[in-house]
Amino acid sequence: MTQFLKYLVVGLMFTLSSLAHADYTLGAGDYVRVIVYGDADLTRETRVSEDGVLTMPLIGEVKVGGLTTIESEKRIAEQLKRGGFIANPQVSLLVLEFMSKTVSVLGGVLKPGRYPITRPSDIKDMLAEAGGLTSEASEIITVVRGDKRSEYDLNEVIERRNLNDQDIRLLGGETIYVSTRDVAVTGQVLRPGKYGIQGGLRKISDFVALAGGSTELAAETLFFTTQRSGTAVTQEVNIDELFRSPASALNKDLLPGDVIYVPKAPQVYVYGEVQRPSMYKIDKNMTVMQAIAKAGGLTIRGTQRSVKLHRKNAEGMVVKQTPDLTAILQDEDVLFIEESLL
Repeated sequence: MTQFLKYLVVGLMFTLSSLAHADYTLGAGDYVRVIVYGDADLTRETRVSEDGVLTMPLIGEVKVGGLTTIESEKRIAEQLKRGGFIANPQVSLLVLEFMSKTVSVLGGVLKPGRYPITRPSDIKDMLAEAGGLTSEASEIITVVRGDKRSEYDLNEVIERRNLNDQDIRLLGGETIYVSTRDVAVTGQVLRPGKYGIQGGLRKISDFVALAGGSTELAAETLFFTTQRSGTAVTQEVNIDELFRSPASALNKDLLPGDVIYVPKAPQVYVYGEVQRPSMYKIDKNMTVMQAIAKAGGLTIRGTQRSVKLHRKNAEGMVVKQTPDLTAILQDEDVLFIEESLL
C-alpha cells in the first residue's frame, strides 16, 4: 500500500469517527485526541479543562467548551492558520472519554453505572445502554435532574404516551433510578414477600393476589401504608370489598415503598365436649353458639348448659364466666364445654 493510500485510509477512519459524534458538545473533563494531518508534533491527547479550554502546541489555549467536535476542529484549524503555522490545516478531534455529559443509571438494571451521552439520548436509550431491566425491576422510573425529581411509567416512556421530548430527553448530569421489588406484602398471605410494579399490576388487590391471597386465619381487613406524602399514612381496607369492587377508590394504585399488611383474625379456642376442638377464626359478631357449631357441635356427652368462657379482663387476668349462647366472642377467648353430669 502506498503512503498516499495509508494517509487516505487513516483519514477516512477519523472522518467516520468524527461524524459518529459530530453533534457531541464538548465540556469540562472530556478527554480528546487532536490530530493535525501532516504534522505529528501537533497531534496530542489532552483533557478539556474546567474552563472548557484545550491547550495546544504553538497556538496555546483554544476555547472548545460548548462547541461540537466539528466546530472545535474548525476553531483549532483557524487558529493554526491565523498564526501562520500551517497554510491549510486539516484537523480531526476524537473524543476518547466522554466525561462532561454522563448519566448515572442505578437500581434494577443489568449493568448499573455511569454512561456518556454521545448523541441525542432519552431515558429509554440509557436503560438500553445499562443492559435493560432485571427480572426484579418494577416499571417505575425515577429521574433526578438537579433538585428536581420526576417519576415515569416505563410503558409511557417506551411508547411516549403522555410525555413530551423535554420529559424524557437527557442532557447529562441526570440520575435514572429503576425501582426494584419495593412493594411489600406481609402477614396472613400465602406467599409474603416483595413484588414488583410490572405487567400492568398496580392496585392493592393485584398484590394480594400475587402473594397467593389471604390465609384461612386472615382478618377481614388489611392495612395499607404509604409514604408518598412524605410521612407514613396507614389505611384500613376491607379485603372482600377490594375484590368485589376492584374499580373502587379504596383499591389504590401502589408505589415503590408501599406496604400491605394482612393481620391475623381474632381467634377463639374451643375445647372440651365438641367434635373438633381447635383454634377458630372469629367471624364478625360471632356468638358462642356459632363457635360451637364451627367446632362441629357437641359430643353426646356435651351440653349447652355447661359452657364456660375464659376471658382476659382489662388488667390481663383471666376470668371464668358462664356466658349466654348469644354472647359475642372476643379475640383470645377460650370456650370450654364441660361434660354433662346427667
